[in-house]
Amino acid sequence: MAALIATALVMLAPLSAPRAQDEAAAPAAAPAPISFTQRGVPAEATAENGVVARERALANGRRAAWERIASGSGRSLSDAQIEAMVSSIIIEEERTSPTRYTGRITVNFNPGRARGYIGGAATAEGGGGGGGSAPAEGTADRRPQGPMPAAATVEVVALYGTLNEWLELRRRLAGASARIDVVAISTDRARLRLGLRAAPGVAAQELATQGITMTPGSGAPGDAWRVGLAGRS
Repeated sequence: MAALIATALVMLAPLSAPRAQDEAAAPAAAPAPISFTQRGVPAEATAENGVVARERALANGRRAAWERIASGSGRSLSDAQIEAMVSSIIIEEERTSPTRYTGRITVNFNPGRARGYIGGAATAEGGGGGGGSAPAEGTADRRPQGPMPAAATVEVVALYGTLNEWLELRRRLAGASARIDVVAISTDRARLRLGLRAAPGVAAQELATQGITMTPGSGAPGDAWRVGLAGRS
């Protein structure tokens, strides 16, 4: 009996060894590619008026989209840092009220800038929740760009007639200024603190090339200058 058991063990050993070797040699599963286009992102907020509610909702949506692709990175980013990585936002659906905004959005991130925060080895893939990736950008944007120093800081009153005008004006100002802080906002105007890259007189000429008018204000506190979209009646 002992001899039979020993013989059986000798015969089974060669069968089990290759299986263990095969398991050890099996390659680890590759990490899932990262999508820089996130669809169906909820965007909701309540505020004192609809303009502020929409701004906050879009900021919440951008952050939710970023958390989808950066989960596990362990980095905490500000709203401004996340916004700087977003190349575009598409409104899928929205519902507004005097004090609340509810919607779903598609957020397209700039792949080069986003990789700088989550690691250069990240690979782009078709959009989350439905395919389609953000277009590749030039090598100049491969890493997140830090804030540029401001040559002058001024308080201005931004004038606009509609929510879309405000969003477009803010987008242009953000691209042409070293820094933009919203001090107060209402349905037709906002008080801003701008960090200009040049003296106000020179900055006004540079802003004009971006389709923004910058003219002297009333001189009252917080109204040294006024800005708006060029050509606005």
